[in-house]
Amino acid sequence: MTPRPRKRKNAGLPENLYTVKSGKATGYRYRHPIKKTFHGMGSDKTKAIAAAKRLNGLLMPQNDLVSAVVGVVTLADHIDWHFKEIIPKRKYKKNTLSVHTGKADLLKQALGEHPIEAVSVLNISDLMATLTARPAQQLRTVATDIFKTAAGRGLIENNPAELTNKPVYEKSRKRLTSEQFDAMIEASPLWLVNAMQIGLITLQRRGDISRLRFEKIKDGFLYVVQEKTEKYDTGYLKIEIGPALSDALVKCRDDIASPYLIHRKPQRKIKREGCDHWTQLEPAKITREFKKVRDKLEEFQSIPMDKRPTFHEIKALGIKQYKDSGFEPQQLAGHSSEKMTNNYDSDHEEIRWIETKTR
Repeated sequence: MTPRPRKRKNAGLPENLYTVKSGKATGYRYRHPIKKTFHGMGSDKTKAIAAAKRLNGLLMPQNDLVSAVVGVVTLADHIDWHFKEIIPKRKYKKNTLSVHTGKADLLKQALGEHPIEAVSVLNISDLMATLTARPAQQLRTVATDIFKTAAGRGLIENNPAELTNKPVYEKSRKRLTSEQFDAMIEASPLWLVNAMQIGLITLQRRGDISRLRFEKIKDGFLYVVQEKTEKYDTGYLKIEIGPALSDALVKCRDDIASPYLIHRKPQRKIKREGCDHWTQLEPAKITREFKKVRDKLEEFQSIPMDKRPTFHEIKALGIKQYKDSGFEPQQLAGHSSEKMTNNYDSDHEEIRWIETKTR
C-alpha cells in the first residue's frame, strides 16, 4: 500500500514520525503502526529519526516489491490459503465461523503485509492489547490456529500467537438464584416459562431448547441432538423422562398446533431466519424476552445492567441443584467424559445415543 504524501512539516522524517510544537520548542512523537497510539521521542531530531527507523523495522512489513521478487509469503497470503483449504472442511457453525472470519480480518488489516516468518510475538501481543479480554482471547485462539497451519506448510518454525500470554478476565455476570428463577417464572409468558423449566431440568442450551420437537418424545425418552457438539459426535442424548420433565412437557401441549415444544402464536405469520415453522421461536427471541421480564423485576434492580444473569445462567442453576441433590449432571449437560467420547460405532454409521436421566 502506497503511503499518502506527508505534510510539509513532516517531510524528510521516517514514516510514523511526526513533529509536535510546544511554544517555540519542536519535539517529535512516534505513531505505533498497529495500535495507532503516540509515543514521545524527545526533542533531539537525530535520535528521534534513528528510533523511528528502528521501530519501523520491527513493526512494519517489508516492501511489497521486495517480497514479490524473493517470493515471500505474507500473513495475508497464508490467511487466504487457510480459509480456502482448511476452514471449509471444518464445517463450523455460523457463529463460530463469524468469530474466525472477524479475527482473521483483523490480523490481515494490522499485520497482513508482513512476511509470515517475520510476524513476532510482540506483534500479536500488541494487537491483542488493543482489545478487551474476551475479543483478545478469541484473537489469540484464531491466530494460534492460523500460524499452526502455517507451520504445517513449512512456512514457520515457531507459533508466535501460541507464545503470547492468555488474557485474564473475570466472569462479569451474576449467577441466577433459585429465588430469582421463581420470580421470573411468575412474571413470564407461558412459552418462556416452558423454555425456562425445560432448561432447568434438562440443562440444555438456548438453541437446543428452541429446536426440541414433540416427535422426539418416544417410549419415555426425549431425544436431543446438541447443536454445539453435533460435529464432534458427543451430543446425542436420550433423556429419560422423569416426573419433573414429564410435568414440563405436558405444559408445552396447548391449543396451538406446533411441532415444537417451545412455541407461540405470533401477531403475524412471517418466515424467520433459522425457523422452519411460524410458531417456532428463534433463540434470540428467548434471550430478549428473558431480559425484558428480568429488567422489570425488583429482584434484579440492585444489580448493574451488564452483570444481570441471562437465560444461559439457568443451566448453571440447574447444575447446582442437581449436585446439591447428589446427582452428577455431567452427561445431561453434554460435557465431555470417557463415556461420551464416541457416538458412532467404529463398524457402522448408526448413532449411539447416550442414555441419561433427570431428577
